[in-house]
Amino acid sequence: MTFRRMAYQIFKANLRRYLLFFLCSSFTIMIFFIFYSLYTNPDFNDPYQVNGMVSGNLYAPFLVMRVFAVLFILYAQMAFVKFRKSDYGLLMVLGMTSHNIRKIIIFENSMIAIASILIGLGAGTVFSGIFFFFVSKFVDIGDSAFTLTIDSYLHTIIFFAVIYIVVIAVNLLLTLRYNMVRLLKESKTAERSLIHGKIAGFIGVVLLGIAVYDMLSHYSYTNGNAMLRSIGISIVGVYFLMSGLGGWMQLILSRSTGSYYKHLLFTSDLNYTLGRSRIVLSLITFLVFITISLSSIIFFITWDSQKIAVKNNPYHIAYTEVFGKNSITPEALNEITDHGATPLISHQELEYIDLFDFKIFSDQGINSLTGSDYHVEKGHFLNLALVAQGEELKNQRPEMPTFEMQLSSGNQTLHSQGFVLKMVFNPVPILMNGLHIIVNKDDYAALKAEHMNAIGNLQLLNFKDWKKTGEIDAKLNAALAKYNKDNTESWYGDDRHDVSAFSTKSRINEYSQLQESGRFGIIIFTFVGLLFFIASGVVLHFSILTDLERAKIKFRKLNKIGITSKEAAQIVGKPFKVLFFLPYVLGTALATFYVVSSSRIEMSTALAPFAFCLLVGGAYLVFQVLFYNVYTKIYTRNMLTHIQLLEIPLPEEK
Repeated sequence: MTFRRMAYQIFKANLRRYLLFFLCSSFTIMIFFIFYSLYTNPDFNDPYQVNGMVSGNLYAPFLVMRVFAVLFILYAQMAFVKFRKSDYGLLMVLGMTSHNIRKIIIFENSMIAIASILIGLGAGTVFSGIFFFFVSKFVDIGDSAFTLTIDSYLHTIIFFAVIYIVVIAVNLLLTLRYNMVRLLKESKTAERSLIHGKIAGFIGVVLLGIAVYDMLSHYSYTNGNAMLRSIGISIVGVYFLMSGLGGWMQLILSRSTGSYYKHLLFTSDLNYTLGRSRIVLSLITFLVFITISLSSIIFFITWDSQKIAVKNNPYHIAYTEVFGKNSITPEALNEITDHGATPLISHQELEYIDLFDFKIFSDQGINSLTGSDYHVEKGHFLNLALVAQGEELKNQRPEMPTFEMQLSSGNQTLHSQGFVLKMVFNPVPILMNGLHIIVNKDDYAALKAEHMNAIGNLQLLNFKDWKKTGEIDAKLNAALAKYNKDNTESWYGDDRHDVSAFSTKSRINEYSQLQESGRFGIIIFTFVGLLFFIASGVVLHFSILTDLERAKIKFRKLNKIGITSKEAAQIVGKPFKVLFFLPYVLGTALATFYVVSSSRIEMSTALAPFAFCLLVGGAYLVFQVLFYNVYTKIYTRNMLTHIQLLEIPLPEEK
């Protein structure tokens, strides 16, 4: 038999292992391409067709998808190589050199990489259209059309080609350490690591404590990097904790002599399992942490969307008349408001001066509108920042100390009298392209006389039920757009840009956008969550398969000393409980801590995000319980059949 024939026979005998690695790679590439095709869709990223809050929800999950693709393929490759090491050892016994082994590695991995990319792109091309259609049924994407760009294909190919090249290069370097005897014993030899034992576990606990302290002490509006630093320390801490947890659990159980000897087999097996699976457990913890964190945040924002819309829009509908724009007649406005689904109950106006870079308001006008008692001294001004209640600290900006008031009689310098942080009126788009200041009525009158063509009037409308103002807001925007197109010149040379700049700012519109963004986010993160759940199951399966031969040998020996099927079933399932549930509990705890800690600063609330973290984590745990029960039963039955404790003939006997 030639080496080529022998290699083919080994490949044929291990086809299931090749197929599993190939399917995992193809599936990862397909999911990546589906996300990237939507991420780069020009219509979907057009803010005039799709709400920016909707398309923006793709950034975080796609970033996580990149990290996941790298980690998942690297781990799948590691598991695949571990399967093959004993085969390489056999080939070296029969005379094959390390150079021949490298050729096999290059050939096998190249073929799998090329086939995975081709199959992944083909499946992604089909399912990306289905995914786009599914999204369009739940989210208003306007006239966006499904398109596939060359960039989406090229980027996917280059991204995964680089991953596979790195993987192959690392495997080729590792062949320099290949030894015939070591390779043959690989499948029956326990993994050894420099990072293990109780000291590693202690270091892990210390690192997690440092991460918690760093987050609580240093995270703020102005120091968002503290969270990234803390999360990085936590991930390293989790790895050390997983590396040393077995030693600590063994020590705790050994404190009780009766309990130690009763669970002696489980204790030793658990110590080995935790040490061998530290990378797997750390990876799953990371996936669970990311999924629960992002899902909880999007659920909370969707649930809190009504409060957010109310805080950001003190008036139900607002628009401004300035520079001849939006100057529809009172009769035209009444025609729209009088025939709406809910009656108009108040219509107020606020005059201001638009100097492009500065929007000037008088203290008298602001007081009349809001019932406040601001008094600006002559020669002074107040800095005004439109900030929702409870977000004052988050939106602090440097105070402008002076303002040059340009008059025909000469420039006059006004000095700051302080800061006003309050959502006085809706943040109408055209009003938000400059700084807002409040001046004394006399200074305002002097400026007004110099800039009569820059006088604007902010129109503020309130209705009986703002949730029924959607149609009114749409008709008003259509009327404003038509008036501006028929009676004024375009400012930006783009009709869509003009319409957006001079549109209304309404409570119902922001509420609808938040709801729509939330629905899309829930769809995306549910999809990502299911993907990570499947990936976690596959990673666990890889981890269990790499230790299958050792488990078979152990249970054969236990069978010879009289172990019963019931006892064997209990021994098989016990270590799995740690593998299946420890990363989910730890990932949920980390996600809850970081979401609650950041929400306390960013959103001035902690209870609701905490509840959503527990809700999402609980749902994840329910799925994991079901998966654990099914997987453990199948694995236990197969193991008992193998050691002939069940009256079922083995496959080779059939």
